[in-house]
Amino acid sequence: MKGKIVRWIDERGFGFINSDDYQGDVFVHISKFTKGYRRPQVGDEVEFQVEVSNGKANAYNVSLVGVEPRKEKSSTSIVSVVFIGLVIGVFGYFAIEKLFTTQEYENMGFVCQGKTHCSQMTSCNEAKFYLANCPNVQIDGNRDGVPCEMQWCTN
Repeated sequence: MKGKIVRWIDERGFGFINSDDYQGDVFVHISKFTKGYRRPQVGDEVEFQVEVSNGKANAYNVSLVGVEPRKEKSSTSIVSVVFIGLVIGVFGYFAIEKLFTTQEYENMGFVCQGKTHCSQMTSCNEAKFYLANCPNVQIDGNRDGVPCEMQWCTN
């Protein structure tokens, strides 16, 4: 059945529909409208069905005629944006870390050869190079940025 909203109390979420096919106004609650559309307004044309209970007509399966559904961001697009943000953040972190890594120890003629302990180093400069550039080293026990303090890099 078709009709028009003749009264709508948005704060309370209900109103009344008038239809040529039904004598009198038909009560309608916001919960009976198709989801995904804007809230109804006075003057909106609607399609609906009627059920009578306790002598009162109530509309259900109500849809707004000629109103486009709201365009909502899907959860997939939100997840995509979050994922892309995380990827950019991780790459940014490593790029900044690379910039701030002590550059003076990069071109000292040393290469990472799997050494991890001070006893394997041959100089303080080699230990500094390993600390700045090589993974899994265990040469800065107190994490103060000075490697092999007891063997090579003494004060």
